[in-house]
Amino acid sequence: MRCMPEPATTSLDAALDAALRSRRSDHGGVPVGALLVPKRKLTSCRAALEAAVGDLRHGTRSDVRHALVVDRVTPDMFLLHVPATVAGVLDDPAAAPAELAAAVASAVGASGAVFYSGVRRCDALFGRALPPLAPRPGPPEAFTFAEVFAGIGGFRLGLEPLGGRCVFAAELDRAASRAYGAHWPAGGEPRAGDISSVHAADLPAFDLLTAGFPCQPFSDRGSKAGLLDLRGQLYRELVRLLSARQPAAFLFENVASLTEGRTPY
Repeated sequence: MRCMPEPATTSLDAALDAALRSRRSDHGGVPVGALLVPKRKLTSCRAALEAAVGDLRHGTRSDVRHALVVDRVTPDMFLLHVPATVAGVLDDPAAAPAELAAAVASAVGASGAVFYSGVRRCDALFGRALPPLAPRPGPPEAFTFAEVFAGIGGFRLGLEPLGGRCVFAAELDRAASRAYGAHWPAGGEPRAGDISSVHAADLPAFDLLTAGFPCQPFSDRGSKAGLLDLRGQLYRELVRLLSARQPAAFLFENVASLTEGRTPY
């Protein structure tokens, strides 16, 4: 994979620069990363990326705005965390649609930004590391599980009566997350929203990975765009977690048409 050329107009403390660069890896998940942007260019860079991705229908402006989280790393420099669409272009411009690559290159070039591939929002560098799993009194559980794309907790509802303990949960949708929290108030397990924002190494050990990953790209009642839909790529996050953590088993759920060949793969 290639990165956009790095202009010489931005600089960081060498230790922080090295820490950010160390996050780059062939992790197997969706593209992630952040742009180092001068303070005076932050607003214009963010607006240009929102416009480029939203207007070109490679996402919606609200989706992009949600992903464009900002961290101040020096008095004059900010890290702008970018959505997977933008990170993918910056990782490999030649593989992206030409119009999108040109729009992203224009936004980044005008701001004099530097791209750091692999940087995730949930990181101790930004004071947002996952908290450790809290110990639980009583006899040991029969098995442990991590619940990704957790929804309102369907897997947990079935697994806890079997003796399982949830050690991590992730759900991006705010309404579903609120329902999950109402059913299961935080019981010592770390929780997250966007699973792509979390380093796999930071998760507690688990025996079973469960996930009800997005079905809209594959459903007869959805877009039927398959992997051409950005949501259809999120299975890659499950591959990332499985590769990094090597649990004993996994249990995933999706619609029947996922395997029936009615969507482009």
